[in-house]
Amino acid sequence: MRAGAIVAATLLLSACGVGMLGRNALPVELTADAVVAGNQTLRYWGDDPEFVATHSSVKAGSDGIVDYLTLSGGGINGAYGAGYLVGWTAKGTRPDFEVVTGISVGAMMAPLAFLGPQYDGRLQAAFSTLTEQTTMRIDFISALFGASSVMDNKVILSAIRQLVDEQVIREVAIAHRQGRRLYIGTTNLDAQRPVIWDIGAIAVSNIPNKLELVHRIILASTAVPGVFPPVLVDVSAKENAFDELHVDGGVTQQVLLMPGGYKNGRGNQKLYVIFNGVVDPTPSNVTKLASIDLLGRAVPTMLKYLGRANLEQLANTASRNNIAFRLSAIPADFPESKGILGDRAWLGQLFDFGFANGKAGAWQNTPR
Repeated sequence: MRAGAIVAATLLLSACGVGMLGRNALPVELTADAVVAGNQTLRYWGDDPEFVATHSSVKAGSDGIVDYLTLSGGGINGAYGAGYLVGWTAKGTRPDFEVVTGISVGAMMAPLAFLGPQYDGRLQAAFSTLTEQTTMRIDFISALFGASSVMDNKVILSAIRQLVDEQVIREVAIAHRQGRRLYIGTTNLDAQRPVIWDIGAIAVSNIPNKLELVHRIILASTAVPGVFPPVLVDVSAKENAFDELHVDGGVTQQVLLMPGGYKNGRGNQKLYVIFNGVVDPTPSNVTKLASIDLLGRAVPTMLKYLGRANLEQLANTASRNNIAFRLSAIPADFPESKGILGDRAWLGQLFDFGFANGKAGAWQNTPR
Protein backbone atom coordinates (compact mmCIF):
# COMPACT_ATOMS: atom_id res chain seq x y z
CA MET A 1 0.00 0.00 0.00
CA ARG A 2 1.11 3.57 -0.63
CA ALA A 3 0.36 4.15 3.04
CA GLY A 4 2.89 6.92 3.52
CA ALA A 5 0.63 9.68 2.27
CA ILE A 6 -2.35 8.33 4.22
CA VAL A 7 -0.35 7.99 7.42
CA ALA A 8 1.06 11.47 6.96
CA ALA A 9 -2.40 12.97 6.59
CA THR A 10 -3.63 11.00 9.57
CA LEU A 11 -0.78 12.32 11.71
CA LEU A 12 -1.75 15.87 10.82
CA LEU A 13 -5.36 15.17 11.78
CA SER A 14 -4.57 13.28 14.96
CA ALA A 15 -4.67 16.33 17.21
CA CYS A 16 -8.17 17.22 16.06
CA GLY A 17 -10.04 14.71 18.21
CA VAL A 18 -9.90 11.75 20.51
CA GLY A 19 -10.36 8.13 19.49
CA MET A 20 -13.84 6.66 19.50
CA LEU A 21 -12.78 3.14 20.46
CA GLY A 22 -14.36 2.00 23.72
CA ARG A 23 -11.93 0.00 25.87
CA ASN A 24 -11.49 -2.06 29.00
CA ALA A 25 -7.73 -1.69 28.82
CA LEU A 26 -5.40 -4.07 30.60
CA PRO A 27 -3.68 -2.15 33.42
CA VAL A 28 -0.02 -1.61 32.55
CA GLU A 29 1.12 -3.26 35.76
CA LEU A 30 -0.66 -6.49 34.70
CA THR A 31 0.95 -6.70 31.24
CA ALA A 32 3.14 -9.68 32.16
CA ASP A 33 0.15 -11.56 33.62
CA ALA A 34 -2.17 -11.34 30.62
CA VAL A 35 -3.23 -14.54 28.86
CA VAL A 36 -5.53 -15.28 25.95
CA ALA A 37 -8.31 -17.83 26.49
CA GLY A 38 -6.61 -18.86 29.72
CA ASN A 39 -3.68 -20.27 27.76
CA GLN A 40 -0.10 -19.10 28.28
CA THR A 41 1.36 -20.92 25.25
CA LEU A 42 -0.45 -19.21 22.38
CA ARG A 43 1.85 -16.19 22.04
CA TYR A 44 5.20 -14.77 23.08
CA TRP A 45 6.99 -11.46 23.15
CA GLY A 46 8.78 -11.01 19.84
CA ASP A 47 11.79 -9.40 21.51
CA ASP A 48 12.28 -12.09 24.16
CA PRO A 49 15.35 -14.33 23.60
CA GLU A 50 13.76 -16.98 25.83
CA PHE A 51 11.35 -17.73 22.98
CA VAL A 52 14.09 -19.36 20.93
CA ALA A 53 15.38 -21.27 23.93
CA THR A 54 12.09 -23.18 24.03
CA HIS A 55 11.10 -23.12 20.33
CA SER A 56 14.27 -23.89 18.37
CA SER A 57 14.05 -27.68 18.03
CA VAL A 58 12.57 -27.84 14.55
CA LYS A 59 13.05 -31.17 12.82
CA ALA A 60 14.28 -31.41 9.24
CA GLY A 61 11.86 -32.46 6.54
CA SER A 62 11.95 -35.73 4.65
CA ASP A 63 14.59 -34.21 2.36
CA GLY A 64 16.89 -33.65 5.33
CA ILE A 65 16.56 -29.86 5.07
CA VAL A 66 15.00 -27.36 7.46
CA ASP A 67 13.24 -24.83 5.22
CA TYR A 68 12.15 -21.50 6.70
CA LEU A 69 9.91 -19.02 4.87
CA THR A 70 9.46 -15.41 6.03
CA LEU A 71 6.80 -13.23 4.40
CA SER A 72 7.07 -9.49 4.95
CA GLY A 73 4.52 -6.74 5.18
CA GLY A 74 3.88 -4.39 2.29
CA GLY A 75 0.15 -3.77 1.86
CA ILE A 76 -0.97 -4.04 -1.74
CA ASN A 77 2.61 -4.98 -2.65
CA GLY A 78 1.62 -8.38 -1.25
CA ALA A 79 0.46 -9.15 -4.79
CA TYR A 80 4.16 -9.69 -5.52
CA GLY A 81 4.57 -12.31 -2.82
CA ALA A 82 1.37 -14.10 -3.78
CA GLY A 83 2.51 -14.22 -7.41
CA TYR A 84 5.98 -15.40 -6.40
CA LEU A 85 4.59 -18.32 -4.39
CA VAL A 86 2.35 -19.44 -7.25
CA GLY A 87 5.24 -19.10 -9.72
CA TRP A 88 7.51 -21.07 -7.39
CA THR A 89 4.97 -23.87 -7.46
CA ALA A 90 4.98 -23.75 -11.26
CA LYS A 91 8.76 -24.11 -11.25
CA GLY A 92 8.38 -27.33 -9.28
CA THR A 93 11.03 -26.58 -6.62
CA ARG A 94 8.91 -25.09 -3.83
CA PRO A 95 9.63 -27.05 -0.64
CA ASP A 96 7.35 -27.99 2.23
CA PHE A 97 8.36 -25.45 4.86
CA GLU A 98 9.13 -26.50 8.41
CA VAL A 99 8.61 -22.93 9.68
CA VAL A 100 6.60 -20.09 8.10
CA THR A 101 6.32 -16.59 9.54
CA GLY A 102 4.23 -13.66 8.38
CA ILE A 103 3.84 -9.97 9.15
CA SER A 104 1.01 -7.70 7.95
CA VAL A 105 0.04 -8.75 4.41
CA GLY A 106 2.52 -11.59 4.82
CA ALA A 107 0.36 -12.80 7.70
CA MET A 108 -2.52 -13.19 5.26
CA MET A 109 -0.42 -15.39 2.98
CA ALA A 110 1.40 -17.35 5.67
CA PRO A 111 -1.21 -20.03 6.52
CA LEU A 112 -1.68 -21.06 2.88
CA ALA A 113 2.05 -20.89 2.13
CA PHE A 114 2.53 -23.11 5.17
CA LEU A 115 0.02 -25.72 3.97
CA GLY A 116 1.37 -25.91 0.44
CA PRO A 117 0.66 -25.44 -3.27
CA GLN A 118 -2.81 -27.02 -3.08
CA TYR A 119 -3.97 -23.67 -1.74
CA ASP A 120 -2.44 -21.54 -4.51
CA GLY A 121 -5.82 -21.10 -6.20
CA ARG A 122 -7.37 -19.76 -3.00
CA LEU A 123 -4.40 -17.44 -2.47
CA GLN A 124 -4.71 -16.00 -5.95
CA ALA A 125 -8.49 -15.59 -5.61
CA ALA A 126 -8.14 -13.76 -2.29
CA PHE A 127 -5.67 -11.27 -3.70
CA SER A 128 -8.02 -10.68 -6.61
CA THR A 129 -10.63 -9.77 -3.98
CA LEU A 130 -8.20 -7.34 -2.39
CA THR A 131 -8.03 -5.31 -5.59
CA GLU A 132 -11.39 -3.96 -4.45
CA GLN A 133 -9.36 -1.77 -2.10
CA THR A 134 -8.96 0.53 -5.07
CA THR A 135 -12.61 1.56 -4.60
CA MET A 136 -12.42 2.03 -0.82
CA ARG A 137 -13.11 5.54 0.44
CA ILE A 138 -10.51 7.40 2.46
CA ASP A 139 -12.51 9.17 5.17
CA PHE A 140 -10.44 12.02 6.55
CA ILE A 141 -13.60 13.77 7.77
CA SER A 142 -14.22 11.07 10.37
CA ALA A 143 -10.60 11.35 11.47
CA LEU A 144 -11.17 15.04 12.14
CA PHE A 145 -13.80 14.02 14.68
CA GLY A 146 -11.66 11.39 16.40
CA ALA A 147 -12.22 8.16 14.46
CA SER A 148 -9.48 5.55 15.00
CA SER A 149 -8.83 5.16 11.25
CA VAL A 150 -9.46 6.75 7.87
CA MET A 151 -10.51 3.48 6.21
CA ASP A 152 -12.53 0.46 7.29
CA ASN A 153 -11.23 -3.10 7.14
CA LYS A 154 -14.27 -4.90 5.72
CA VAL A 155 -12.59 -5.89 2.46
CA ILE A 156 -9.50 -7.17 4.28
CA LEU A 157 -11.57 -9.13 6.80
CA SER A 158 -13.55 -10.68 3.95
CA ALA A 159 -10.31 -11.74 2.26
CA ILE A 160 -8.97 -13.19 5.53
CA ARG A 161 -12.14 -15.27 5.94
CA GLN A 162 -11.78 -16.43 2.36
CA LEU A 163 -8.17 -17.46 3.01
CA VAL A 164 -8.54 -19.16 6.40
CA ASP A 165 -11.49 -21.42 7.19
CA GLU A 166 -12.12 -24.38 9.50
CA GLN A 167 -10.38 -26.76 7.08
CA VAL A 168 -7.23 -24.64 7.10
CA ILE A 169 -7.23 -24.62 10.92
CA ARG A 170 -7.57 -28.43 10.97
CA GLU A 171 -4.67 -28.85 8.55
CA VAL A 172 -2.49 -26.39 10.47
CA ALA A 173 -3.20 -28.45 13.60
CA ILE A 174 -2.05 -31.64 11.85
CA ALA A 175 1.17 -29.95 10.67
CA HIS A 176 1.79 -28.56 14.16
CA ARG A 177 1.54 -32.03 15.69
CA GLN A 178 4.12 -33.16 13.12
CA GLY A 179 6.56 -30.55 14.45
CA ARG A 180 6.09 -27.81 11.87
CA ARG A 181 5.47 -24.24 13.02
CA LEU A 182 3.43 -21.24 11.80
CA TYR A 183 3.97 -17.84 13.42
CA ILE A 184 2.27 -14.48 12.82
CA GLY A 185 3.42 -11.16 14.24
CA THR A 186 1.42 -8.25 15.62
CA THR A 187 2.37 -5.17 17.64
CA ASN A 188 0.94 -4.70 21.12
CA LEU A 189 0.56 -0.95 21.01
CA ASP A 190 -0.14 -0.67 24.74
CA ALA A 191 3.09 -2.46 25.63
CA GLN A 192 5.07 -1.09 22.65
CA ARG A 193 6.36 -4.60 21.93
CA PRO A 194 6.15 -7.12 19.09
CA VAL A 195 4.09 -10.26 19.70
CA ILE A 196 4.59 -13.66 18.08
CA TRP A 197 1.42 -15.74 17.81
CA ASP A 198 1.82 -19.52 17.55
CA ILE A 199 -1.01 -20.29 15.11
CA GLY A 200 -0.39 -24.03 15.30
CA ALA A 201 -0.75 -23.96 19.08
CA ILE A 202 -4.06 -22.15 18.66
CA ALA A 203 -5.15 -24.71 16.06
CA VAL A 204 -4.53 -27.70 18.37
CA SER A 205 -6.04 -25.99 21.42
CA ASN A 206 -9.50 -26.59 22.79
CA ILE A 207 -10.56 -22.96 22.85
CA PRO A 208 -14.02 -22.65 21.27
CA ASN A 209 -13.45 -19.57 19.11
CA LYS A 210 -10.05 -20.39 17.62
CA LEU A 211 -11.02 -19.63 14.01
CA GLU A 212 -12.29 -16.19 15.00
CA LEU A 213 -9.15 -15.62 17.09
CA VAL A 214 -6.89 -16.44 14.13
CA HIS A 215 -8.92 -14.09 11.94
CA ARG A 216 -8.50 -11.29 14.49
CA ILE A 217 -4.76 -11.93 14.80
CA ILE A 218 -4.29 -11.67 11.04
CA LEU A 219 -6.56 -8.61 10.91
CA ALA A 220 -4.49 -6.98 13.67
CA SER A 221 -1.28 -7.80 11.83
CA THR A 222 -2.56 -5.86 8.80
CA ALA A 223 -3.97 -2.89 10.78
CA VAL A 224 -1.74 0.02 9.75
CA PRO A 225 -2.23 2.49 12.64
CA GLY A 226 -4.49 5.38 11.72
CA VAL A 227 -5.25 3.86 8.33
CA PHE A 228 -7.19 0.76 9.39
CA PRO A 229 -8.91 0.23 12.74
CA PRO A 230 -6.84 -1.36 15.52
CA VAL A 231 -7.96 -4.71 16.89
CA LEU A 232 -8.87 -5.34 20.50
CA VAL A 233 -7.75 -8.72 21.82
CA ASP A 234 -9.58 -10.12 24.84
CA VAL A 235 -7.26 -11.19 27.66
CA SER A 236 -7.51 -12.05 31.32
CA ALA A 237 -5.24 -11.24 34.23
CA LYS A 238 -5.70 -11.88 37.94
CA GLU A 239 -9.10 -13.47 37.13
CA ASN A 240 -10.38 -10.27 35.50
CA ALA A 241 -11.22 -9.60 31.84
CA PHE A 242 -9.47 -6.84 29.90
CA ASP A 243 -8.40 -6.02 26.36
CA GLU A 244 -5.13 -5.23 24.59
CA LEU A 245 -4.71 -3.00 21.56
CA HIS A 246 -2.96 -4.72 18.64
CA VAL A 247 -1.93 -3.23 15.30
CA ASP A 248 0.22 -3.95 12.26
CA GLY A 249 3.19 -6.19 13.03
CA GLY A 250 5.17 -3.98 10.65
CA VAL A 251 5.21 -1.19 13.24
CA THR A 252 7.92 -3.07 15.13
CA GLN A 253 9.43 -5.28 12.39
CA GLN A 254 8.92 -5.51 8.64
CA VAL A 255 9.76 -9.21 8.68
CA LEU A 256 9.13 -11.42 11.69
CA LEU A 257 12.42 -11.78 13.52
CA MET A 258 12.72 -14.84 15.70
CA PRO A 259 14.44 -13.48 18.83
CA GLY A 260 17.93 -14.85 19.16
CA GLY A 261 17.82 -16.22 15.63
CA TYR A 262 17.42 -19.70 14.19
CA LYS A 263 19.40 -22.18 16.28
CA ASN A 264 18.45 -25.61 15.08
CA GLY A 265 22.00 -26.62 14.21
CA ARG A 266 20.97 -29.87 12.51
CA GLY A 267 21.71 -30.65 8.89
CA ASN A 268 21.07 -28.32 5.99
CA GLN A 269 19.00 -25.19 6.61
CA LYS A 270 17.60 -22.63 4.20
CA LEU A 271 15.91 -19.33 4.99
CA TYR A 272 13.75 -17.87 2.22
CA VAL A 273 12.51 -14.29 2.56
CA ILE A 274 9.87 -12.84 0.27
CA PHE A 275 9.93 -9.09 0.82
CA ASN A 276 6.79 -7.37 -0.46
CA GLY A 277 8.49 -4.07 -1.06
CA VAL A 278 11.47 -2.30 -2.55
CA VAL A 279 14.71 -2.64 -0.61
CA ASP A 280 16.82 -0.20 -2.62
CA PRO A 281 16.36 3.60 -2.56
CA THR A 282 14.05 5.08 -5.21
CA PRO A 283 15.26 8.67 -5.76
CA SER A 284 12.58 11.23 -6.50
CA ASN A 285 12.61 15.00 -6.05
CA VAL A 286 10.30 16.37 -3.38
CA THR A 287 8.87 19.39 -5.17
CA LYS A 288 6.15 20.31 -2.67
CA LEU A 289 7.24 21.38 0.79
CA ALA A 290 3.92 21.22 2.61
CA SER A 291 3.94 19.18 5.81
CA ILE A 292 1.81 16.39 4.34
CA ASP A 293 4.14 16.05 1.34
CA LEU A 294 7.23 15.92 3.52
CA LEU A 295 5.66 13.33 5.82
CA GLY A 296 4.40 11.41 2.80
CA ARG A 297 8.00 10.98 1.68
CA ALA A 298 9.59 10.62 5.12
CA VAL A 299 7.32 7.88 6.51
CA PRO A 300 7.92 5.42 3.62
CA THR A 301 11.65 6.20 3.83
CA MET A 302 11.64 5.36 7.53
CA LEU A 303 9.78 2.10 6.89
CA LYS A 304 12.12 1.21 4.04
CA TYR A 305 15.15 1.48 6.29
CA LEU A 306 13.44 -0.43 9.09
CA GLY A 307 12.89 -3.19 6.54
CA ARG A 308 16.50 -3.03 5.37
CA ALA A 309 17.74 -3.28 8.95
CA ASN A 310 15.48 -6.26 9.59
CA LEU A 311 16.75 -8.01 6.46
CA GLU A 312 20.36 -7.37 7.45
CA GLN A 313 19.61 -8.87 10.86
CA LEU A 314 18.07 -11.97 9.29
CA ALA A 315 20.99 -12.35 6.88
CA ASN A 316 23.53 -12.00 9.68
CA THR A 317 21.66 -14.49 11.85
CA ALA A 318 21.57 -16.95 8.96
CA SER A 319 25.29 -16.53 8.36
CA ARG A 320 26.14 -17.14 12.03
CA ASN A 321 24.08 -20.33 12.07
CA ASN A 322 25.26 -21.68 8.70
CA ILE A 323 21.84 -21.19 7.12
CA ALA A 324 21.59 -20.46 3.39
CA PHE A 325 19.91 -17.06 2.94
CA ARG A 326 17.67 -16.34 -0.07
CA LEU A 327 15.79 -13.08 -0.67
CA SER A 328 13.33 -11.93 -3.27
CA ALA A 329 12.11 -8.32 -3.32
CA ILE A 330 10.50 -5.89 -5.74
CA PRO A 331 13.22 -4.12 -7.76
CA ALA A 332 13.50 -0.35 -7.58
CA ASP A 333 12.80 0.01 -11.30
CA PHE A 334 9.39 -1.68 -11.14
CA PRO A 335 6.82 1.02 -12.05
CA GLU A 336 5.03 2.52 -9.08
CA SER A 337 1.28 2.65 -8.93
CA LYS A 338 -0.14 6.06 -9.71
CA GLY A 339 -2.87 5.74 -7.10
CA ILE A 340 -2.47 5.67 -3.32
CA LEU A 341 -4.18 2.28 -3.17
CA GLY A 342 -3.00 0.99 -6.51
CA ASP A 343 -5.29 -0.01 -9.35
CA ARG A 344 -6.46 -3.36 -10.70
CA ALA A 345 -4.22 -3.29 -13.78
CA TRP A 346 -1.11 -2.44 -11.75
CA LEU A 347 -1.87 -5.09 -9.12
CA GLY A 348 -2.25 -7.66 -11.88
CA GLN A 349 1.10 -6.62 -13.35
CA LEU A 350 2.75 -6.94 -9.94
CA PHE A 351 1.28 -10.41 -9.39
CA ASP A 352 2.43 -11.50 -12.86
CA PHE A 353 5.90 -10.08 -12.19
CA GLY A 354 6.09 -12.02 -8.93
CA PHE A 355 4.91 -15.15 -10.73
CA ALA A 356 7.62 -14.76 -13.38
CA ASN A 357 10.31 -14.32 -10.72
CA GLY A 358 9.06 -17.31 -8.76
CA LYS A 359 9.00 -19.51 -11.83
CA ALA A 360 12.51 -18.35 -12.75
CA GLY A 361 13.83 -18.99 -9.25
CA ALA A 362 15.04 -15.40 -8.94
CA TRP A 363 16.79 -15.08 -5.57
CA GLN A 364 19.57 -12.91 -4.21
CA ASN A 365 21.94 -14.01 -1.48
CA THR A 366 22.27 -10.70 0.36
CA PRO A 367 19.84 -7.88 1.23
CA ARG A 368 21.68 -5.47 -1.10
